[in-house]
Amino acid sequence: MQIRFLAGTLLSLALASAQAVVIDFNGINVGNTTNPTVTVPKPYVEDGFELTTFSGSPYTHYAGGTIYALTPANTTHWSGSPSVYSGVITNYGSGFSLKRTDNGVFDLISMDAAPFSSAGGYRNFTVFGYPATGGGYVRQDFVLDATWASLETLTLDSRFKNLTMIQFSSVYAQVDNIQLHLPGEGATLPTGPTTPAVPEPESWAMLAAGLLVTLTIGRRRKA
Repeated sequence: MQIRFLAGTLLSLALASAQAVVIDFNGINVGNTTNPTVTVPKPYVEDGFELTTFSGSPYTHYAGGTIYALTPANTTHWSGSPSVYSGVITNYGSGFSLKRTDNGVFDLISMDAAPFSSAGGYRNFTVFGYPATGGGYVRQDFVLDATWASLETLTLDSRFKNLTMIQFSSVYAQVDNIQLHLPGEGATLPTGPTTPAVPEPESWAMLAAGLLVTLTIGRRRKA
């Protein structure tokens, strides 16, 4: 019984070592205003990640754009918590870049989004990921549903792992709850929202060492 209990405890600790980060923008002050939006100074920093804007094509990184956050006064699109979008730069568009403040790598798991219009073109949403090795970028395209004030979760596939930066379009959509994992901290990228985390080799080593100690103690007691 003790062996099973300790094994379960060690496995729980190994799984818990996965460091998940959710950028939820709840630190943005959107209360006590009659304005539908507020301007957010950039870069916006939360939980070791930095969000800023770019304009032009998704891989040229021109500066530009403004970070806006929706407020409860925006009765048409308010989803119940602060969310952000990027202001339009004429002839160039605008979007978001997100990276770690220490320039480390991370996995992108999912993000929530909702369009500002039900028109087809306004519901297109694209995410670019820039892997730390191999060069180039990966891309995943979504078509958002037509519910303006109800966020839907966009789940990224297994290519969005060990990234140095992500970029995504958000001129015509609000974004919230960006879920990330930090590799090297026991985190792995799941293939779906319900897939449990798998311990890294270091975590398995810790688990095996704990079991060995427990078995040794049990044998000595029997002797």
